[in-house]
Amino acid sequence: MIGYLVPTLLLALGLAIAIFIERQISKEDEPFDWRTGFGPMGLEALILTLILIWIVPGGILLLGPVMLILSVLSPAGRVAWSDHKRPRVMVSICLAVMFTVGGFTPVSSPTSPSEWGQPLFTENPNAPLYPAGEQYTWLMLPEGFGNADLEIIQSLSLRLPYQYGSFGAESSAFWLASLFNMEQGRLNQAVELLDQEVSAFRIDVNEMKLEPIAIENTHRYASTEQGVDQIVSVRLYELRSLSIGVDEEGIKVGEVLCVGTSNWGGELDVLVIVRPIGHSGLSNDRYSVPLVLDWLSA
Repeated sequence: MIGYLVPTLLLALGLAIAIFIERQISKEDEPFDWRTGFGPMGLEALILTLILIWIVPGGILLLGPVMLILSVLSPAGRVAWSDHKRPRVMVSICLAVMFTVGGFTPVSSPTSPSEWGQPLFTENPNAPLYPAGEQYTWLMLPEGFGNADLEIIQSLSLRLPYQYGSFGAESSAFWLASLFNMEQGRLNQAVELLDQEVSAFRIDVNEMKLEPIAIENTHRYASTEQGVDQIVSVRLYELRSLSIGVDEEGIKVGEVLCVGTSNWGGELDVLVIVRPIGHSGLSNDRYSVPLVLDWLSA
């Protein structure tokens, strides 16, 4: 419950700081009038925005530009900006700072199914510092199978500083990760493990590429035995090595499956499964159903 309240408390703190600074700059002794201080409908628009970031997919990344454009397009809105520019700018700056600071808020421990045993790693030195996140990594090698059937599993908890609701959070996070190439740092650990365990080829973590595979963006995982019936966001990638061969697109050396579920309060849970080329599951269990069911049921 505390984790859900932290983002809201940060925004409230940002508003208080903005008004305090504005009062100090203006050197006015009269108390700030919250009802009229931001101009006509200014307070209502601010409250509406703070509510909608818990509901609208994309959170402030979508709402911020939309609210700004609407206020600029409206003649009355342009007048309000002219007459109440200072308090509005101060609030915008402080809220932006609070959203940024919120990205450093600690997250819950990653999901860790008991069936998987203790993680091989409970931290990742290659992971980006922002936003906050925790990561567990397992190396699975089924008995009686060759190294081709090994699986590297990563369970992550990540902070979403821009969105506090769960609606569409997985899709927006996957999109941003691809846009800014944020998967690279968190996948380096898995790729290094894959390179150590598979002798058929060598993989340079600095010479790898994730190529999206065209699939449906959601998949249903269901098991009456485990009490799971859930449609979750999924992404599938080819893991390509650019250091093998001469093709600039690289050579496929494995596949990466990403599964995401979101929580209220701005947290995202992600499961990453890396399997080398030749893994039997790439042809008969591409969505890695048993492992994902373990993760969802935990």
